[in-house]
Amino acid sequence: MSTEFTLGVLSPFLGGWYFGGIMTGIARAGRELGANVLAIQTTDAGTEQTEIERAPEFHHLVGAEHVAGVVVILRAVGSAYLKSVQQSGRPVVVVGDEVTDVDCPVIVPDNRAGVRAAVAHLIGHGHRRIAFAGYLGATDVRERLEAYREALDEHGIGVDPGLVFAADDNHEWGGEAAGRRLVEAGIPSTALIAGTDANAAGIMSVLTDQGLVLPRDQAIIGFDDQRIAAYGDPTLTTVRQPVHLLGRTAIAELARLLHGSGEPITHHYVPTALVVRESCGCVPGPAGATVAEQLRAAVAPVAPEVPAPAVDRDVAAVADAIGHETVPGLSAAVQRLAQASGRPEILMDMVTTVSEQDDPAGPLMRAMMQAHGRALFHDNVYLQKTLSQQYEVSTELLLGHRDDPRGLGWLARTPAEAGCLGLWTGDRTTLEVAGAYRRGGTPPELPSRLDVTAFPPAYLLDVAGGLAEGIVFVVPVKVDDSDWGLLAVADTPVRAVETGREPVNHWAALLSHTLDYDRMVRDLRLGKEQLRAAALYDGLTGLPNRTLFLDRLRQAIRQRRRTPGRHFAVLFLDVDGFKVVNDSLGHAAGDGLLVEVAARINENLRDSDTAARFGGDEFLILLDDIAQNSDADDVARRLQTSLAEPFHVQGHDVVVTASIGVTFGDSSAATAEDLVRDADIAMYTAKSRMKGSQAVFDDSMRTKAVRRLQVESELRRALERQEIRTFVQPIVHLPTGRIDGFEALARWEHPTRGLLDPADFLPIAEETGLVIGIGQQILVDSCRRLAAWRAATGRDLRVSVNVSHRQLWTRTLIGTLTECLRETGCEGRWLALELTESVVMRDPAQARTFLEEIHALGCELYIDDFGTGYSSLEALHRLPIDALKIDKSFVSRLGQDAKSGDLVDSIILMGHKLGLRLIAEGVETAEQRAHLVRLGCAYGQGHLFAEPVPADEAEDRFLR
Repeated sequence: MSTEFTLGVLSPFLGGWYFGGIMTGIARAGRELGANVLAIQTTDAGTEQTEIERAPEFHHLVGAEHVAGVVVILRAVGSAYLKSVQQSGRPVVVVGDEVTDVDCPVIVPDNRAGVRAAVAHLIGHGHRRIAFAGYLGATDVRERLEAYREALDEHGIGVDPGLVFAADDNHEWGGEAAGRRLVEAGIPSTALIAGTDANAAGIMSVLTDQGLVLPRDQAIIGFDDQRIAAYGDPTLTTVRQPVHLLGRTAIAELARLLHGSGEPITHHYVPTALVVRESCGCVPGPAGATVAEQLRAAVAPVAPEVPAPAVDRDVAAVADAIGHETVPGLSAAVQRLAQASGRPEILMDMVTTVSEQDDPAGPLMRAMMQAHGRALFHDNVYLQKTLSQQYEVSTELLLGHRDDPRGLGWLARTPAEAGCLGLWTGDRTTLEVAGAYRRGGTPPELPSRLDVTAFPPAYLLDVAGGLAEGIVFVVPVKVDDSDWGLLAVADTPVRAVETGREPVNHWAALLSHTLDYDRMVRDLRLGKEQLRAAALYDGLTGLPNRTLFLDRLRQAIRQRRRTPGRHFAVLFLDVDGFKVVNDSLGHAAGDGLLVEVAARINENLRDSDTAARFGGDEFLILLDDIAQNSDADDVARRLQTSLAEPFHVQGHDVVVTASIGVTFGDSSAATAEDLVRDADIAMYTAKSRMKGSQAVFDDSMRTKAVRRLQVESELRRALERQEIRTFVQPIVHLPTGRIDGFEALARWEHPTRGLLDPADFLPIAEETGLVIGIGQQILVDSCRRLAAWRAATGRDLRVSVNVSHRQLWTRTLIGTLTECLRETGCEGRWLALELTESVVMRDPAQARTFLEEIHALGCELYIDDFGTGYSSLEALHRLPIDALKIDKSFVSRLGQDAKSGDLVDSIILMGHKLGLRLIAEGVETAEQRAHLVRLGCAYGQGHLFAEPVPADEAEDRFLR
C-alpha cells in the first residue's frame, strides 16, 4: 500500500483494551487516509505502574524525521515535549487528557454525559443513596466524580461526602479495596457508580462475599464497557466509552490540521452511552424500543462506532428470524455483527435481547451461541498461541549466549513482520543499528548508526503499511536504570491483554535483561582477565610482577638443567633517589618516574629478556640465553647509562641513578628464590659502596647480608629497649675556648658488643627507615636536656641535632619539631638542625620550602660536612642557612697541605660574605685551632676540646 505521510503516536502503553483500542482506531483511520502510523511507548519496558498520573521522563524525539504530526495519548509526554513538537512545525492532538499550557486540540470521551445518564437511570429506579467509588488519582475518574456530584445536584439530591469511596487503582483489586471500605462504612448506599468496570467487578465480588444479592441489595453501574461487563453475574450495566472512536477522531483532527481544512477545535467530546444490563436492576435494552433497535444498540451503543450500512441489514435479518424455524444465512449474519463491532461479548447482549421476546427462536439462539462459542474458541486459541510465543521468545532470549539477541532472529517466533534494534551511543542522541529482521526475507542494508530522529528505519514503515491495521511500534529497551536503546517492530495492535502486558513490551523487557546478563558475563570475563593480569603484571608499569618473573626464571633454570651450556643472569636494579622524588614531588610524580624507568629498561633489553617490577623502586631483569657472563655486565652498564639521563616528571627534570646487583644461573642447585635473593644482596653491596654502581654476587656478600639483617633486627629491638643513647660534644668559641653549645650524637649501647659508633648502625637505619625513630628520640632528649641545662646554669646555650635524608623528606619533621618544642619548653632559637649538602641539594626548591618552615619556628640551620658534597652557591644563597660546618677532612690537613689550607680559607671567606657562622669539625691540635683563628673561623669542635660524652655527664663536666 502506498502512503502519503506518517502519523506519529506517543503513548504510555501500546496495548490493552484502552490503549490498544485507541491504537486500533488510529491504525484503521490512518489506513483510510493512506498514512503510516509510528507509535512510540514513553514508559519503560516491563513497568509495573499502569496508572499514569504524570508524564514519564521521556525526551527523545524518536522518528521526528518521519512524522508529519503527532497524537499524544494520556500524559505520554510533558508540556515541554509537546511545545518542541509544535515548534518544529508539526501539529499535535492530545487524546484522553486535558492540557492547559499547550494550545492544541483535545479529544476526550464525554464522561459527564455518561455519568449523568447513569445517575438519572438509578434515580429512575428510586435510588437516593447513590455512592461513587473510583481511583481519584486519574483525571478522567475525577471528572466522572464531578459529573456524579453535578447530576445529584440537578436532581435535588444533596451530595454526601460519606458516599465517596476511594479505590487504590483502576483495576479489579483496586475495586476490591473500595468495596471493603464500603462494607466498613456499613454499606450506607443502595446504589453505586464505579469509576471503571474493573473497579465495579472488584466491588461486586466483595459485596457478594458479604452475602448481598445484586442488584437487590446494591445496584451497580460501571464505566468503560469492557468485556468483563457482559460476562458478569449479574451482567454489568455500564457507560460505553468507545476507545477506538477516540483514535479515529484524533487522526481525523490531525489530518485536518495537516491539510489546513475545516474549523479549528479546542475540544472534541466523543459521545458515550449507557449500556443497560442487569446490575442496575432492570431488564436490558432501551424501554419501548423495537427488537431491531435493541439489537442495533447492543452492536453499537454509541452510534458512530459502527457505520449503519455495515450492520443494519444483518440486524434486520436477526430480528426477522425471531419466531421462524429456518432462516438462510442467519449464522453468517450473526458472525458479521460480532466482527463489525470488534467485540464478541455483544453476542451475550444479543442473546439477552432475543431471550426476552415472546417467541424465542431456537435456531436464532443456536446461531448466536454458536457464534459466541467460536469467538471464545478463537480467544482460547489466541491465548494459547500467545503463551506459546512468549514462552519461545523468553527461552530464546534467556539463551542469548548461544545466538546474539541483538540480531533479532528471535522475532521469527513472534507475529511481528519486521524489526530493528537501536542501541544508544554515548551521547544518547544517536543509535547504533545492532540488528534487523524481516519475516520471510532479508532486511535491507542499513546504516551503522541513525540519529534518534531518523529511527526506526523507513523500511519498517513500508512493511507496516502493507498490513491491515499495521503500525510500527517503538518501545524503550529500558528497565529501571538499565537503558539500552529502542526496539521497533512492524505489527498490529493487541487489545486482548492487560495494560502494559502487550507482547512487544514483554519482548523489550526480556531483551533488556538479556543484554544486562550478556554485559555481566562480559564483565565477568573481563574481570577474570583483569584478575589474571593483576596476578601476573604490575598495575602501574605493565611489567610482569614478581610471580610471573619467578615463573619465567624457573623455566630458565629447567632449561639450564636440560642444556648445561645454556647461560642466564638475574639483575636486581634499585632506583637511587626515587625516595627523594616521591617525598618531595608527591606519589603521582613518583609513579610517573617508575613508568618512565620501566620503559627505559625495556628499551635496552631483547625480546627474549624479561623485566619485572619487584616492588617499590626495585626491578628484576632476566637475561636468558646469554653467550657469556660478561654480557650481563654490558647490559647493566647500558641500563645505568640510560637511566642516568634526566627524566621529565610533572614539569621537573629529575636525575636518578641505578644500583644493580648481578648473579648468574651457574649452580644447578639454585632455586629461583635463591637467585633473586643473591641478586638483591649484590645490589645492596653495590649501593653501599657507591650509589649508581653495580656488583656481581659472591658468597661473602651473603655473609655480610646476614649480618646486616641481624643488625637491623637488633636495631629495632634497641629502639624498643631505649638502647640508643644521646652523646654530646661541645662546640667552643675558638679564640676564647668558651663553650657555646653542643652537637647531639647518637650512640648504640649494644647489650653484647658494647658502645657502637654511628657508622656501625646509622647507614642501615637510614635504609630501613629506623633513622626516623632514632632521630626523633635524640631530638626530644636533646631539647629536654637543653632546657634543664639553661635553667640550672643560666647560660645561653644551644644544641645542634643531625637531620637525616629520610627525616627531612618524609614531611613529618615540622610536626615532630613543633611538638618537641612544645613538650620540652624549649625555644626554637636554642636549637639548630644539621643537614648535609647531599640531603638539601636533591631538590633545592622543595628543600627551601621545608627549611623556611623550620626557620619560622626560630630554629637555626647548619650545613654539615660542608665541602664534601656538591653545592650550588646560588642555591646556598637562596636557602635559609645560618652556619657552615667545615668537614674534618679539610681541618685535619691544615698546616700539612697548602691546598687544604687554601680551601678552608675559601670556605671561611665565602661564609663571611654570605653572613654565615663558621664551625670547624675535627679540631685535634692546638696548631689547627690557631690556624682556624687566623683564617677567621670563630667556632670549632673536636677532641682538642672534648670527645663526645654521654649527655648525662655533660652538665658536670662542662657546665660547672
